Amino acid sequence: MSLKIDTYTHLGSPLHRAETRAKIIVFMAVIFAFALVRDLALVPFMLAVTAATYAVSRLPLRYLIGRLRYPGMFVLVLAIFLPLFAGQTVLVQIGPLAVREEGLILMLVTVGRFISIVTMALILLGTTPLLELIDALRRLGVPALLADMTLLTFRYLFEISDALLRMRRAMRLRGFELTRLDGHTLRRMTALIGSILIRSYEQADRVYKAMRLRGYGARPTDEAVGTGAAGVESMTAVQANGAGQAAVAFAEVEFAYPDGHVVLSGVDFRVARGERVGLIGPNGAGKTSLFMLLCGIHTPSAGSITLFGETVKPGGFRPEIGLVFQNPDDQLFSPTVADDIAFGPQNMKLPPDEIARRVEEALALTGTSDLRDRPPHHLSGGEKRMVSIASVLAMRPELMIYDEPDANLDIRARRRLIRFLQDGQQTLIMASHDLEMVIEVCDRVLLLDEGQIVADGPPRTIMGDAAVMEAHGLEIPHSLIPHHHLGSAGQQVAKPHNA
Repeated sequence: MSLKIDTYTHLGSPLHRAETRAKIIVFMAVIFAFALVRDLALVPFMLAVTAATYAVSRLPLRYLIGRLRYPGMFVLVLAIFLPLFAGQTVLVQIGPLAVREEGLILMLVTVGRFISIVTMALILLGTTPLLELIDALRRLGVPALLADMTLLTFRYLFEISDALLRMRRAMRLRGFELTRLDGHTLRRMTALIGSILIRSYEQADRVYKAMRLRGYGARPTDEAVGTGAAGVESMTAVQANGAGQAAVAFAEVEFAYPDGHVVLSGVDFRVARGERVGLIGPNGAGKTSLFMLLCGIHTPSAGSITLFGETVKPGGFRPEIGLVFQNPDDQLFSPTVADDIAFGPQNMKLPPDEIARRVEEALALTGTSDLRDRPPHHLSGGEKRMVSIASVLAMRPELMIYDEPDANLDIRARRRLIRFLQDGQQTLIMASHDLEMVIEVCDRVLLLDEGQIVADGPPRTIMGDAAVMEAHGLEIPHSLIPHHHLGSAGQQVAKPHNA
């Protein structure tokens, strides 16, 4: 997401130069006063104050129009129906519909309040960098959680706006034009808005899961905090803490969604400490669900799951396990990169100096030290990926889980990620459709299909078996396909591409 609301915060108007905390107090007081307006006679005064304030801000008109457009759609619907259904005094009768005086007044007051309140909020946001605004809220005594939720709210508003714009473009490319307001257009727009709201809810749910996995709302036990192995420590120290004990053990695990759809059935495998395992399979095989079970987000319908010898308890916080989501935007929710990385250690109730040390350590490990003060959502795809990994490494997990870590990465970012994964010291489980990456990073592969482990062994053995791969909707990686080369006598000799 791009925080486009910061586009004009560099302007030099008196409102731009005003002290942020004082500006927040004044604007919030004005907005609160506007919200109390019920008299139509006060609406012109309210609009005049708003227009004068906007003029002082020197913000361009396109800034206001561009940001009022989509919220205005919802108010437009309200403006249409209020005069028809609110009140008793009929002004105009149009067939079965009657325009009522009380509803018309209510509509004018509501629209006036909406325009004034939203415009004043946009002036505050347009004249103050968002991160500075969040920091000022904290200094005013607003709880850090509420300030962070404010940031998340703005983030989702802009993501909804961006998604709506992208979907409208896609509809336009397929012949849909918003040129007239008829039944067909209303149905399409209603479906569009419903789709946007569902997508927003689904992403909010993923962000909440990411927060829970980094300790939000949970209190780890002393044992859980104390046994986490440092990402920079050698595996000798890790293995000494329970040598010979499996890092992960699934025993006949089954999982089904509430609607009865079975996702995993009879899943049984073990991962040793220090092992690097690739989880491959077609879309819908159950890979992400398996990760959610391992992290305690989902509860198995049957069977048991143990992590370092202890049964995984649904909803519990285990700092020794770190999950990197497929979409880094689901994991990055704090004002700055440093804040995001500190989120997990803070929930582990660590001392401030230890939190600062872990933040610097994670930044150094992932090569993102120069990004520490930047908003996470201003970063490139590769930078977001490394920061999301750093946010998990700061908890010093013994087990790292990666769900499609190379998704949406360019070639250079992918190569950098592979080098990082190869150098990692933790036990690793990685789900990926990039089978070449699995070959380079992992020393063992589990093939999951239709909720069952159907193959388990060395990557080149499993992924080089054409019959097995084809039977489960996969293709042999290019590097394992025999290629023909001319021998010394001119005859063709078959050998692997990477031989």
